[in-house]
This record gives sequence, structure tokens and C-alpha cells, in this order.
Amino acid sequence: MNLDKSYTTSGKGAIISLRKMITRSVSRLCGLAAVLLIFVHSPAVHAQQRISDLESTVILISIDGFRADYFEKHQPPFITELLRRGVRARWMTPVFPTKTFTNHYTLVTGLYPDNHGMIENNMYDPGIGAVFGISKKEQVTDPRWWGGEPIWRTAQRQGQISASFFWPGSEAPIGGMLPNFFKEYEHTTPHEVRVDTVLGWLDLPRGQRPRMITTYFSDVDDAGHAYGPDDQRTRQAVLKVDSSIRRLFEGLRARGIEKMVSVILVSDHGMSPYRVGDSIVLDTMFDPNDAERVFWVGEFTQIFPKPGRADAIFDAIRSKLPPTATIYRNGEFPPRFKFGKNKRIAPIVVVPNEGSVITTKSRAESARRDGRFDNIRGAHGYDNGLESMRAIFVGHGGRFKRGVVTSPVSAIDVYELMCNILKVKPAKNDGSLKRIRHVLR
Repeated sequence: MNLDKSYTTSGKGAIISLRKMITRSVSRLCGLAAVLLIFVHSPAVHAQQRISDLESTVILISIDGFRADYFEKHQPPFITELLRRGVRARWMTPVFPTKTFTNHYTLVTGLYPDNHGMIENNMYDPGIGAVFGISKKEQVTDPRWWGGEPIWRTAQRQGQISASFFWPGSEAPIGGMLPNFFKEYEHTTPHEVRVDTVLGWLDLPRGQRPRMITTYFSDVDDAGHAYGPDDQRTRQAVLKVDSSIRRLFEGLRARGIEKMVSVILVSDHGMSPYRVGDSIVLDTMFDPNDAERVFWVGEFTQIFPKPGRADAIFDAIRSKLPPTATIYRNGEFPPRFKFGKNKRIAPIVVVPNEGSVITTKSRAESARRDGRFDNIRGAHGYDNGLESMRAIFVGHGGRFKRGVVTSPVSAIDVYELMCNILKVKPAKNDGSLKRIRHVLR
């Protein structure tokens, strides 16, 4: 069961309420009852009352893996209608590598991965002496992995309340703070629960109501990986999320705040189909025994050599690597990536071209049999300048322009934009309000 952790705001930030810890069992029962009641009397449509005292509020929604051209390719009806009433950037450029945790954390900190430390979904930190994986709860909740200051902490430091129904980093007490309200990630949580919980937060009295809210949907990314970006099942995932966005806006309209709340709809990256014939069988190009560890990620393979073996591994791979991939030493990435200085990046990294995949001999043999790699047909993580990696940015309500398509924006600038809307002073970051101000009225 997904539980809501309750926090109280003090001068030192959000701290766990002792009373809530003592009554955890009761909370679980109440949580279950609340989920059941959603299907009896949904707050998405039936607000307790119209909200007349709303302050500047941001709802940041991520549709993981929603490629910039999916608007035209898959034609989600409600979001298409939303585009006519809001502002849409032609696309949003993600940071490199175009990975989920990497870009989600950039969106809420305004920092490049080199500076916030979330350099990949899987990584090793020599200082911590541990391996990070997005499914490892003990690592996801460890604040040592999360650098910089996320938007919920920025808001809370300046007296505002925040809430997160899923977002990378929201389960870790970064700088000693968690969002005032947050949910532990549970992949199977129904969309209705996510949307209606967000609306329920808005129903709270003004002194308790969050002004910075994040939420997240993974369905489009899941389908893109499983079936590829062009498949009808990916379109069905787009339509499912589209229906949930409609539900949210119906709830905002019922509360009389649809035009007042600044809703930001983003994705973290696009999606490229795999080309099975372009597999790069990397473990045949060097001796894996020369490495302490290898993160065999198809679009971003990291190699940690044993002492004294870095040159041997690098030279061996470089001499055999096809032109469909590039090998880098840490610190030697192209300047446009703004990537390569963080200590968590492996000494040797191999990055394939779009659609190609790095694999091992055993996995390549399996892929040839079924035409897929590890049961997937689509991927991301490639060069962030590729068209297939482009993400989305849509703004609606509040101070956003209406019925306008603007020039592209960058994920690195969204944090500054949210700070401006919330009227809070941003923490140190790599973004620029000037570059993204054109989406505002």
C-alpha cells in the first residue's frame, strides 16, 4: 500500500510528526478507506466548495517518455485542446544523458547532472562506497545521492507548503527537508488516486494548502520501451494519461481555479526504436576481468577499471568499436553535453548512436532470437540533441500565455520559471529565467 507521510513545517523545515509515527497502523487503515471512497465520491468532479483564496500555485506534471512529436503522432484529444488554451514550446531539450532520474532531478533543481549528482539511473559513488539503483529504496531515500536544492525545499525554506505524489528525490530528506506531503513510489498506484489526492491537497485550508505540487505518470515510457514509439499500444498509453489530465482539469474547473493554477506539463526525454542489427557486443572487445564493475546499460555503459587497467581497456575497445558508438574518458565528453566532471561518472563510458545498443554476447544471442533486447523495443539515454530525445513543455493557466507555440526551451530552465511563478528566491542553479520567460504573459 502507498502511504502518505505527514510532515509539519517549522523554522528548520519539515520534520516527521511523532504522532503520525505512533499511529501508523491507523493511518494505513484510513489510507485504504480513502482509496475506496474515491470510487464512491470522487473529488475530481465533486469539490467540497469553490476555492476563493488561492495563492500562486504550481502543479508540475511529468509524463515520462512523452516524445515531442507524440502530440501529432498519437493525437491525445484533451491535451491537444489544452494546447489551444495554453502555451506549448516546440520542444524541450533534456540534459545528457537522457535518462529518467537524471532529467527529473534537473527539472526541479535547475542543475546539470555534473552538479546535482544524479548522473544516471545506475551509478557508483566511491565516496559513499555504494551503488545507486532507482529500485533500491535504501539508496533512493538517502540524501547523500541528491545534490542541489529541489523546488519543494526552495518553497518550504521561504514559508510555502509543498507536496509530491511521486518525483525522483521527493522521498529523501534533502538538506534535512522532505515535502510537507509526499508519497512513497508505488508503480501500480491508479491514476485516479494520484489525481484525486492532488485535488484533495488543494481542498485544504489556505494555511495548510500546498502551493508547489508535483506528480508523475510512467505509462507512456513503459509502453515506449515495451513496444516502441510508433506502436498502437504506446498510443493507448498516451490516451490513458490524456484521460487522467482531463480528470485533473475537471477537478480544477469544479473548484473555480482552472485558469488560476499554473499547470506545467513536461516529459523527461523522448524515445527511439532499437535497431536489433546495430547491437554492439562490448564484452568481446575487452577483457571484462580487467574491470572492477561494469554497468551494462544499453545506451550508456560505464566501466570501472581495476587499478592500472584503464588504458588497456580503453585502447582495446577503441580499436574495435564500430562507428555506431563512441568511447569517452571521464572529463572528455563534448562541451555541449556539459557533462563529465562528476566523480560518479565512470572512468570509461561508451555511448552508442541513436537506435544502436550496447550489449553482451549472451544478451545479443537472446535478442537475435526474439528481435528485442531484454524484452524492450524502445530506448532513451542517447545524445540530448537528437530529435527523438526531445521532451515536451506545456504551460496552462496562471501567468502562462494562451494559444501560443513558442521557440524551444531547456529542461535546465524550468526550476527558475517555477521560482518566478511562486515568487521565491531560487537557490544556486545553472538555469536562466531569461531563456524561458517568453512562455509567460
